[in-house]
Amino acid sequence: MIDMLIEKELVTPELDGSILPGVTRDSILNLTRAWGEFKVSERKFTMTDLVKADKEGRIIEMFGAGTACIVCPIKKIHYEGHDIHVPLDPSDKTSQAGKLTKRINDSIMDIQYGDVEGPKGWSVVV
Repeated sequence: MIDMLIEKELVTPELDGSILPGVTRDSILNLTRAWGEFKVSERKFTMTDLVKADKEGRIIEMFGAGTACIVCPIKKIHYEGHDIHVPLDPSDKTSQAGKLTKRINDSIMDIQYGDVEGPKGWSVVV
């Protein structure tokens, strides 16, 4: 038996002109990096990479981010005639979002409402 440790990684495309910079995106990257629980990368990531990760069973969850929604879970992607089914929360079949998606959303909302303090230097109370 081979014991392989697979590193968890949050991946977002780099800012190359097709992805808009924004406060929500930046907040998610800074927050998740501050947690220090997994690798956080801004790099090129193609649909070919996603299809490969799906075939290898490496997709844990996916979400989109933006000002209006904070984070929005992705459940399925249709690509070249095939559906890529994205896991949500395997421990809760009724869940409409993955654990990380929920945690990010809740954390940002808690910071926005002043219920918790954000990472040092991350936000300014006005």
